[in-house]
Formats: sequence, structure tokens, C-alpha cells
Amino acid sequence: MEHKNQIYNLITSKLSDEISESDEKLLTEELLKDGDLVENFTTIQKFWNQFYPNTVSHKIIEKTEKKLELTDRVELRYRFITRCAAAATLLLVVMFSVMGYFFTRQKPEVMLTEYKSKQNEIKEFVLSDGTKVWLNNSSVLITSQPFLDNIREVLLIGEGYFEVAHDVEKPFIIKTPALQTKVLGTHVNVRAYQGNNNVEVSLYEGKVELYDTEKPSSAIAMKPGEKTIFSVKDRSVYIKSIKYEKEAVWRDGIIRFYDDDMYTIAQKLENKFDTRIIIANDEVGKLRYTGNFEKETLDQILKLLSEAQKFSLIKTDNGIIIRKS
Repeated sequence: MEHKNQIYNLITSKLSDEISESDEKLLTEELLKDGDLVENFTTIQKFWNQFYPNTVSHKIIEKTEKKLELTDRVELRYRFITRCAAAATLLLVVMFSVMGYFFTRQKPEVMLTEYKSKQNEIKEFVLSDGTKVWLNNSSVLITSQPFLDNIREVLLIGEGYFEVAHDVEKPFIIKTPALQTKVLGTHVNVRAYQGNNNVEVSLYEGKVELYDTEKPSSAIAMKPGEKTIFSVKDRSVYIKSIKYEKEAVWRDGIIRFYDDDMYTIAQKLENKFDTRIIIANDEVGKLRYTGNFEKETLDQILKLLSEAQKFSLIKTDNGIIIRKS
């Protein structure tokens, strides 16, 4: 594990442009002989650039072996020098769940807290400011405890429902790789699973503003009863009307589709059941469904959907392929 820690520290130095020639040569040699490492490096680089493209790094990968054993909540302490790093890698979910925050003011010490829900588990907790949070299955939320300065910032990978404590002096910021949601005091659901094509933000009460991480100067204002669907691929935005009772039921363990196309349904089922689902053609992908499922298995749900609008299922070692019958 020492060797693995060394390699990921080299990656951190590389991304922050602090790597020496000898270390860069060593990293290149490791990348050439390890295909999995190349994939991980690419993933980390993408996430780093999306969150903090101009960050000067402090070491963000520490105590990896210990982090592999984390369960529900882990507290990390970092000593800040002049300006601390803020970066989170996608290995946060996949491998290490390690990250660092970026603060502009000098701090002697900060405590980070991670909340994590397992597969088929919904977590409920309260943050230090009184904000209530529900995490859907296989999700991670990281925040400082308590919040620092005049802003409340959290990082989300997965899906979370937030009842944000009102504080006009301290906006609440929910960060995901592609989108930032700025909240004053409201009820909002953010869905941002890694690997999904879209980030979805549903607003039930209050007011929020959305910011594309690649275009932080342009804001999208939302009204209660709206869902914004943001395409990670082409950065397009689609806004539609929603009903609260049809959107937030996952907190009760219910899977609900409300005029969702098969592409969206496949992503929800993948996240829920940790099984890869491939849509073979657009004709199937554009099929739309509305329905509720609570205790049904993946096989039962797909069988019911296929009976409503005919498509065939092919099971492979790598997942399930759905194609037109």
C-alpha cells in the first residue's frame, strides 16, 4: 500500500504542477506498465479540472489504507499553511474517499466529515448548521464541521435531498463535478451520480441558482416546482415542471419513474442495483414510463417494463442489454 500511496501522491503533484523531473519520469514509467492506473489518472484529472482548475495543491491523498476501511462517517484533520488545496477525486467513491477543501484564508486546522450511504441504503443526518440531508444509495457527501467563514460548502457524489437551514448571510453551496447549486434556504434534491449523463436538480421550496462549472459566470435561476436537467456531455439545460410527491419518494425506499425515458430509467436502476444496463438502440431508449416500485427486484422491474412496451433482455457477464423485440 505504501507504493500505491506514493503513486497517487505523484499524481497529485502532477495535477498541481508541482512535480519534479525525476518524479514525473517515475510516474510515466508506472503509467506505462499499469493500464488501470492510466484509467484512474484520467478520472482524477477530469474531476480535478472540473472542481478547481486553478488550485495550487496541498497533498490530498493521505492515509489511504485507513480510508479503505471507512464505514459511515470519517473525520480528517488538515493543517493549513497559507492557502489550502481544494480538490476531490472520483476515487472518492471508487477507491479512497479522500479529498481536500480549498479555503482562501489561513486556518490552523479544519475537520472534514464524510457521510456515506451503502448500496440499497438511505442515510439521514443533520449538518452543523441544522440542514437536514438524506443520501440515496451509494452516495457520498463531504463537508467541513463546522462550516467556515461566510459560506456553507458541501461536495456531493450521488443523490441527496436537502432541507437547508435558512441563513441569508451564509449561502449553501452543493458542489458536483459539472454543476454548482447555490441555496439560501430551501428544499432541493440533487442527483449527480458519477457516470450518469445528466445532473438533475429538483426544487420544491425556496430559491436556488445553478452554475455550470465550465461557465461559472452564468446562473440559472429556478422556481419551486421545477426540475433542471443538465447534460454533462453538451452542457445543455432542460427545465420541466414537477410534482413534489412524484419526485422525492426515494427517501421512503420507492423507485418512481414519472414520464422518464428508458435511458434515464436505466441509469436509476444501475445506481440502485449496481448492475450495468446497456440500451442497444434509440428506439428503446426513447420509450417512456411512469410507475412506482418499492420491493421489486431488478428482474421484476424490467419484466414489467418490457410487458408494457415490448423489448427484449439479454443477460451477459458484464450486465444487461436491452433492445427492441
